[in-house]
Amino acid sequence: MNSLSRRQFLVASTAGWWAFRLGLGAEPFTTRFGAEVSALLADWCDGLLKLQLPEGAFRCPSCDFIHGRCADACYPLLRMASETYDSKYLDAAMRVQRWSRHVDCDDGAWQNDPGATHPWKGITVFGAIALAEAIYHHGALLGPSTRAAWTDRLRKAIEFVFREFHWKNYANINYPVTASYAFALCGRLLDEPRYIARGREFARQSLEFLTRPSRLLYGEGKPWERRSPKGCYPVDLGYNVEESLSSLVQYGLLTGDEEVLGPVIESLKAHLEFMLPDGGWDNSWGTRSYKWTYWGSRTSDGCLPAYALLASREPSFATAAVQHLALLRRCTKDGLLHGGPHYVAHQVPPCVHHTFCHAKSLASLLDHPRFNPNLAASTPLPRAVAKGIRAFPEINVWLAATGPWRATVSGYDWFNANSKMTIHQASGGALGMLWHEKIGPVLCASLAEYLPWEPSNMQPMKEPDFPLTVRLERTVDGKRLSSLLDGAAEVAPSEENGALVFRVKLKLFPGELTYRFTPENVQLESKCPGGWMIVPIIATATDKVRVESATQSFEERRIFNPVPGFEADPLVVMPDANGCCRVTISPKEKS
Repeated sequence: MNSLSRRQFLVASTAGWWAFRLGLGAEPFTTRFGAEVSALLADWCDGLLKLQLPEGAFRCPSCDFIHGRCADACYPLLRMASETYDSKYLDAAMRVQRWSRHVDCDDGAWQNDPGATHPWKGITVFGAIALAEAIYHHGALLGPSTRAAWTDRLRKAIEFVFREFHWKNYANINYPVTASYAFALCGRLLDEPRYIARGREFARQSLEFLTRPSRLLYGEGKPWERRSPKGCYPVDLGYNVEESLSSLVQYGLLTGDEEVLGPVIESLKAHLEFMLPDGGWDNSWGTRSYKWTYWGSRTSDGCLPAYALLASREPSFATAAVQHLALLRRCTKDGLLHGGPHYVAHQVPPCVHHTFCHAKSLASLLDHPRFNPNLAASTPLPRAVAKGIRAFPEINVWLAATGPWRATVSGYDWFNANSKMTIHQASGGALGMLWHEKIGPVLCASLAEYLPWEPSNMQPMKEPDFPLTVRLERTVDGKRLSSLLDGAAEVAPSEENGALVFRVKLKLFPGELTYRFTPENVQLESKCPGGWMIVPIIATATDKVRVESATQSFEERRIFNPVPGFEADPLVVMPDANGCCRVTISPKEKS
C-alpha cells in the first residue's frame, strides 16, 4: 500500500498526470463520427459521476440495489481521464474499482451482485476485459502500486476464467465466446502464452456454432445443442451482436486471426438483416428477448466495435455504426442511456447498467488502432433496400419488405428446457415488428408475459403488464388463451397479386391470422369464433392514433412495456358475426 499522505498523493498524481499528457494522452476526435462517439462517451461518464456514491458504486435510478458489475466503468472513466486530463474521471475510476472488493470471491472470481442476491461468477469474464482494457490503454495514469494491485486482481480473475470456462454448456454461449477475447487480451497484457493459446482455441470453437444456411450464432439457451419441435436453434440477436460477435471481432483484430474474422464477418452480415433502417435492432424473436431494448440488450456492451472496426471490409457496416450511434444518442437523456425510445416520454427512470456497460464499447472503439473517425452512412442497410420475403429457417422467422413497410413474422418455438417458464419471445405466428420509413415502429412485440428471467438484470415492471405484441385471444373453460404461446402454430408465407401474405394456423385453439402487406397499407385479419384481436399501436401520449370503425368505438389510452421500451395505444378489436376481426393500417400524411 502506498504510504504517501493525501497532500503527497495529490502532488504525485499531478506530476504523473502531466507527464502522461505530454506523452501518451488519448486525443479527442474532431471528425464528425469520431466526435459524436467521444461526445456520447463524455455524456455517459458525466451521467455516471452524478450517480456515484461516496463508497464508489453508482446509485441506480430504477433499481433498489447496487449493480455489482459497475466497476466495469473504470475503463470508460479512465479513457475520459486520458482525453480530458480532468482528475475527476481518474478519481471516479479508482473509487469504483476500490468498491468492487464487495463482489470479490475467494477463487479470484467476481460475482454479479454483492451479497447472496445473485452469486453468479461467469460475469468475471466481462469485468476482466474492462479491467484489462483500462490497464492496457491507460495504465500510465495509475501510480505503480495501484497498477500493480489492479494487475494482480486481473490475473486472479482471468485465471478463474481459464480454470472454469468450458464448451460443455457453460452458461449461455456468450460466455465462452467472449472469453476468446479476454484470453487473448490478458495473455498479451500479462505475457502469458497459455492464455493466448486458449483464446485461439475458444475463438476457433465458436465458429462451430454458426447455423446453416443463415450463419447465425446459436447457443443462447440451454442446452445449446437442443432443437425445438420445429428444429430451431437457440439464437438471440441482442447478445450475438452486442457481445459474442463483437468479442470475436476484437479477438481477430488483436491476433490477426483471419480464419476467425472471415466467418465472423459473414455472420455479422446475416445478423445485420435484422437492423432496421433507423439503427434499431429487431430482436422481437430472440431467446433472451426479455432483455431486449430497441437499441440492443440491457446488460451487454454494444455492437459498435463489431461493425465500426470492420467497416473497411463491408461498407454497410459503416452505415450500421452511424445509424446505431444516432439511436443511442436519441435514447440518452441527462447523461444516461434509457432502456428504449419512449422511456423519457413515459417518465420511466433508466437503469444505470445500460450506461456503464455500453460506455465500455465506446471507449474500446475510440482506443482501437483500427478505428476510423470518418465513417459515414453512404451504403444503405440491407433492410433499407430489401424487397419481398426472406426466410431464416433455423429460427422459423421471416422478414418482409414492400414499399415503405418492413415486417417480421415469427413462428419461433425454442424455449429453455430447464426452465419452468415457457415461450416469452414473439411466437405463434406473431407480427413481431411492423416498421414504416416515415413513422418508425408501428407494431412491436414485447414479452408474452413480463416474467423475471434475470431479476437483477431486468428493470422492474411498475405498472400492469400488458404485452405489446399483436395477438388473438379467446377464453376456453374460463381460461384466457393467447396465440403468443402457441409455439406449434404454422406460418405459410406467399406472394399474391403484388402483396406479401402470411397465413397463420393456430394449434393452441382453433383460429387463424392473416397479414397482408402492400406498399399502400397493411391488413390484419383474424378468424376465431369467440375470439378477439389485440393490436397495440406504438405511439406516445402526444402522437395521434386515428381509428375509423363503423361498428366499434375505441378509447384512446397509453400503456408502456420496458421490452423494448415503447408506449402504445392498445386497440381491442371485437369480432363480427362470422368471428372475424379486420384492421387496416395506413399512414396519414399531415395536412
